[in-house]
Amino acid sequence: MNMQRRISSFIGIALLFATASFAQQVRTDYARSTDFSQYKTYSWGNVHTQNPLWVDRIKVAVNSALAAKGLSKVESGGNVSIMAMEITQSHQTLNTYYDGFGGGWRWGGGFGDSTTTESTYRVGTLVVDLFDTNTKTLIWRGSSSDTLSDKPDKNIKNLNKGVEKIFDHFPPDTRKGAAPSSGQTAPTADASVVSPLPASVSAASDDSAIRPFHINIPEEQIVELRQRIAVTRWPDKETVNDESQGVRLAELQSLVHYWGDGYNWRNVEAKLNALPEFVTTIDGVDIQFIHVRSREPNALPLILTHGWPGSPLEFMKVIGPLTDPVAFGGSAQDAFDVVIPAIPGYGFSGKPTDLGWNPDRVARAWDVLMKRLGYIRYVSEGGDHGSVISDAMARQAPPGLLGIHITMPATIPANLVEGINSGEPAPTGLTAPELLAYNTLSTFFGRNAAYGAMMVTRPQTIGFALVDSPSGLAAFTYEKIAEWSDSDGHPERVIGRDEILDDITLYWLTNTGASSSRFYWENNNNNFSAAAQKTDQIKVPVAITVFPHEIYRAPESWSRQAYPSLDYFHEAAKGGHFAAWEQPEIFSTELRDAFKSLR
Repeated sequence: MNMQRRISSFIGIALLFATASFAQQVRTDYARSTDFSQYKTYSWGNVHTQNPLWVDRIKVAVNSALAAKGLSKVESGGNVSIMAMEITQSHQTLNTYYDGFGGGWRWGGGFGDSTTTESTYRVGTLVVDLFDTNTKTLIWRGSSSDTLSDKPDKNIKNLNKGVEKIFDHFPPDTRKGAAPSSGQTAPTADASVVSPLPASVSAASDDSAIRPFHINIPEEQIVELRQRIAVTRWPDKETVNDESQGVRLAELQSLVHYWGDGYNWRNVEAKLNALPEFVTTIDGVDIQFIHVRSREPNALPLILTHGWPGSPLEFMKVIGPLTDPVAFGGSAQDAFDVVIPAIPGYGFSGKPTDLGWNPDRVARAWDVLMKRLGYIRYVSEGGDHGSVISDAMARQAPPGLLGIHITMPATIPANLVEGINSGEPAPTGLTAPELLAYNTLSTFFGRNAAYGAMMVTRPQTIGFALVDSPSGLAAFTYEKIAEWSDSDGHPERVIGRDEILDDITLYWLTNTGASSSRFYWENNNNNFSAAAQKTDQIKVPVAITVFPHEIYRAPESWSRQAYPSLDYFHEAAKGGHFAAWEQPEIFSTELRDAFKSLR
């Protein structure tokens, strides 16, 4: 075959799979005249396996590997087309494999100047071939032994490791005179984290590596959670007819009973695993994140940061509108590449074992993450902790940070902080929006902030309850979801019962009740005070959207005084503290408008 032809707009990847168990070794070879930088998008073709359980697992593994290399998955018409086959006969030939696909896929017997001409593979080898689908010629090959087995549920780690190893050698070094990597063995680090938590993953030879991530919570943990729920010891009923003493008994019992007999964690686990997920080590801690690239070539890179009691799950419903705006009523020029990390101590990120992981340190880590992903210019958005972290990023103003958008700004003037904290009556001279903000915050600190005081002062103490009692965790988190969402105290109406339990279950299965609380201890600051957050030091453009049921409605007058570089301010019609979770359409529109001038 002619290996010197220019790559056309369509390329095919053929994957050959087998079912034995040998030590994994990797070989790669390629047409050295090929420009591999042209690969931007890919689509899936056929997947042929004897066990249908492998089909989705294969796709997830390859999706993660290709996304880490900068290729975006599209439903059809991508630069790359992927096909997969499991080889079940010893030394099955590649000619047989290609003939099985039909459509003219042929193996030409080598790369001409290549040293690799072997066309048969033993059972247990995964071979990855890249084709130009216009010319149907082979341009790249990678292979890894010991990839599949007859037990998909137990041996998915082999698949993830094999695929990650193969793509560790893609794209190849195509500099003049560069030699093929035949016979090379890939690093042996398990880059695909299958266990619930990646905190102990330290085998990677390069801490800066971006490793594919896959969630696979052991079934015994799900069973144990249900068993704990079944033997819940309930308190006696509240003595009031409202929420002034906390979550009502009947309300929480209804939620927890469904949690133990009806809710299914595997649904959200599958949704997460269908996204490109990764983990990388920054400053000694594993950072797990979702990274979805837009198909639009001029998409603006965006990092989204969650808060408490939220998680990266808050942003699941805005990934589509942000990365593919055309499909959701927007314009192609509104597109974002989206990065959604979990704060250290939250979700599937690692738990810090040293002190100092405060908002400033996380902000520095986020800049490292964006630069590590290859972004030289980007924007940041956050609510709750995410607003505080975005403020910190804006103060630090790392090169490439174009601006920030926040939904919980720090705007309280210095002369009003003490009065608000102590519950003093509002001073005269405040405008109507300022008076509302003053009184709302005074009530918050006086009646509704005990959760924060506990975590700021004794995170470990409250942690014992949060990690040992499902009903305790549910009550502690559900109360704030109900109180802070724009739902009249019934968040199921705007977020959904299953989605709320997705979030609570994430805290339970990752055992992060204590570690997430320690972020409050590390922060230990007034997140609403302009002086405490040093907002006057921020020089990059700032955008603020005020959602009506946020903890307080930041007045525009306070916002402009607190943020000298404020260049976008808007009050949304509805929504609360969990803006993206509650109102994904409004939230997405706000981000498009807020960052339009920075593109």
